[in-house]
Amino acid sequence: MNKRFERCVVVGTGLIGASLAGAGKARGLFAHVVGVGRSLANLETARERGLIDEATTDLFPALAGADLIVIATPVVTAVSRLHELAHHAPDTAVFTDVGSVKLPIVTEAKRLGLASRFLGAHPLAGKAETGAGAADPDLFRGRRVVLTPDDDTPAELVEAMRRLWTTLDAEVSVMDAEEHDVVLATSSHLPQMVAYALAATADGAAMREEIVRLIAGGFRDTTRLAASDADMWVDIARLNREPIVEAMDEFSVVWDDLRDAIADHDESAIRAVLNASRKFRREIVPS
Repeated sequence: MNKRFERCVVVGTGLIGASLAGAGKARGLFAHVVGVGRSLANLETARERGLIDEATTDLFPALAGADLIVIATPVVTAVSRLHELAHHAPDTAVFTDVGSVKLPIVTEAKRLGLASRFLGAHPLAGKAETGAGAADPDLFRGRRVVLTPDDDTPAELVEAMRRLWTTLDAEVSVMDAEEHDVVLATSSHLPQMVAYALAATADGAAMREEIVRLIAGGFRDTTRLAASDADMWVDIARLNREPIVEAMDEFSVVWDDLRDAIADHDESAIRAVLNASRKFRREIVPS
């Protein structure tokens, strides 16, 4: 498989899609990039910033001649539109996506007979801002990208996608789609739900206005994720429901134990939770 894709069609030019388009162009991986989306204003922003070469809201004509199709829409849309994308794309085109839930789209690709041409990907990169205006061609530098091949995915395709992402200075891992979704339920989806819950708790508190006046950096840091797009996270919660619920249940056990320790003045139990937490934090973010 060639190192460069001659015509890359990015379906969805939000933060991740536009960043990938711009990164691929800047590093010579994509000769010509077509951005497809619903918002002309967002598409024009991507084109004016040089992230894409061509902008259109007309999906099917854009697919003509494509050798790489990147599905960067919300996860539910990506799964539901895969059939029509495959129907209108060239038989030689390969597909990838950038969603944070992998099993549904990998399963759908296999059902449609696309297993030999589809390889799911999840770049663990992003920020609260959305759209092409927030895109950054260096967004993936030093970030982890997970590839989730099926048993029928050719090794050549896995290697081509690995090469693509490593050229963007990302660190690539390969794992089973179901395993990915279980792990991400705790490492990504649970923190998002905790941030939403914490912000919602403060918003509904009896002394809400006083809380707002006295909010400090810790609360702002902990609730940063609560500024994320709600529609996107409703979709993620729907597609990865069972692993997220299991992760939330595990969190509830720890939370209840900590709550009980505080209520019972059990300083030893409190200290055990806090010290274990500090140790884990230092493991993932060395000082």
